[in-house]
Amino acid sequence: MEALVRYLNGFRRTAVFAVTTQCNCRCVMCDIYKKPPRFMSMKNAMKVLDFLSQNKFLIVYFTGGEPTLHPNIVEIVRYANRLGLVTAMTTNGTASRDMVMRLKESGLFLLSVSLDHWDASLCEKIRQHKEIKTKQEETIKNCKEAGLRIYTLTFLNSYIVRDGVEKMVRYVNQRLGVPFGFCYPVKSDASIYPLGENLSEEELSFPSLRRSVETILSLKRRGSAIANLGTCIEDIIRFHEKKTPNFYCKGGEDVIYIDWSGNVYPCFIKKKLFNVLNGEEPRFLENVMCDDCLTNCFREPSVLAQSFNPPLIKEILYSFPTRNLFI
Repeated sequence: MEALVRYLNGFRRTAVFAVTTQCNCRCVMCDIYKKPPRFMSMKNAMKVLDFLSQNKFLIVYFTGGEPTLHPNIVEIVRYANRLGLVTAMTTNGTASRDMVMRLKESGLFLLSVSLDHWDASLCEKIRQHKEIKTKQEETIKNCKEAGLRIYTLTFLNSYIVRDGVEKMVRYVNQRLGVPFGFCYPVKSDASIYPLGENLSEEELSFPSLRRSVETILSLKRRGSAIANLGTCIEDIIRFHEKKTPNFYCKGGEDVIYIDWSGNVYPCFIKKKLFNVLNGEEPRFLENVMCDDCLTNCFREPSVLAQSFNPPLIKEILYSFPTRNLFI
């Protein structure tokens, strides 16, 4: 209810906040593990969160690296909640049971746990972390026992495209008992957050992905628990058909990326706007209508800022099966 009141009062922005570069996986779709390990201090994290609260941000989405490796992550989440921010986080699934319980106690609103396939050997190949699937499923179990809102997050890798995303959705929904979410493959050599250095042409080729995306959309329409916004799934297809999207990305205006040094960017692939910690004048973009890429974590939160757009009614109907994630 507090979040709804803040939303109606104009708090609609989202910040993707990377609190550390450190990660204990070496994923093929993310190259951040190659960076030297960096952590934002608790003091600076509080400054960033104060800035978000003062500039009408509603949601802060903690990421990394692996955010649960930050020594103060529980305290950071707790402080964000004290400011009235809605807190979300993605973990690679290696978090301990104690960490899950502490995050729940700190007030974390939503957690997504990475899960790449139902085949354990392929999961290890993708993440290069021993027994990663077992750890991820244990984390999911711990989250459910703690009463934490949770969904899985699957990078649409070539193995899932080959073996069938419908089977993955069924595995997640029925076997694990949680909603399914996905990330669309993106490649960028930007120094901000280098993505997908090792991705194959198959993984980046829309013809090989289109059937999977259309299957996910069909499953969502038929009532499967899929966390991604239905209108945004439609926009993946519309993007490659060169059609106008349901919702434009508002990166730099209503969604920003903040790194471990306090630098603020519109997204992973565009130039720095300012630094929160260095006394620089905040400079948000205006009237952004971007359709340059398909990075989920900027396009989907952008819908919040365009809430009176006619496709919203369709989105409300799409999201009914996963309403417990957000209410």
